[in-house]
Amino acid sequence: MYKVIVVDLDGTLLSSENKITKYTKKIINILIKDNFYFVLASGRHDIDVMKVKNILNIKAFMITSNGAKIYNLDNELIFSDNLNETIAAILCQIVYTDQDIITQIYQDNKWYINNNKADNGFLPDLSLLKYQYFHPDYFNYQNITKIFFTSKNYEKLCMLKKKIIQLLNNKIYISFSNKLCLEVISGQSSKGHGLKLISNLLKISLDEFIAFGDGMNDKDMLTIVGKAYIMKNADVLLKYTCPHIEIIDSNDDDGVAKCLYNMFIK
Repeated sequence: MYKVIVVDLDGTLLSSENKITKYTKKIINILIKDNFYFVLASGRHDIDVMKVKNILNIKAFMITSNGAKIYNLDNELIFSDNLNETIAAILCQIVYTDQDIITQIYQDNKWYINNNKADNGFLPDLSLLKYQYFHPDYFNYQNITKIFFTSKNYEKLCMLKKKIIQLLNNKIYISFSNKLCLEVISGQSSKGHGLKLISNLLKISLDEFIAFGDGMNDKDMLTIVGKAYIMKNADVLLKYTCPHIEIIDSNDDDGVAKCLYNMFIK
């Protein structure tokens, strides 16, 4: 019945130490040999998603930057939707001087930040990209895939989300990937939109897709597939807003791999 398996990365397929376990890799490779399609759906930059795909040593679709860029099984870009330049400029300046919040930018294959205060949840070691600093007065706002804000002050990020929605409404797609990270992409993009595109490409109904996630940026994809699972370690708000979706073991307990084993291998 199910033919396509969709997995978020951080907090879902990856452990809290940012690793893929040998067990998870083994189960995924068994299912690849059984002709399942895999989709890696992440808020990460495509360079970092490609790294995970190479570790797994599989062919897989990639939904990157929460759906702003999508790649087919041959690593070819099949969808791209950058932020409007005027909108990008607004977002890059909106809390630029706030020392509690880091403004971060993905532009082409570059990563920019406004400050690197160590105590606001910024983790540069999680990416293959090396960050550079930007100043809004001298920055080129073309070709920006995603802008995201990280902070240990969740209340401030919530206030920022409300302010951005008031300013830009449906011109952007905004979501929390976790409580420390608020992410903004074009209003035409999302992980769910990416799955619809892949569904049309494969000519396989979304009813035959399974998806796994842990953050609010996963909600739209979890609610359109035939079967969905939420990680035990997931955002409480995701569990609350999707009470009908089954909760499985955490990312540190191989939750995805165990679920797939029980469904298709056992």
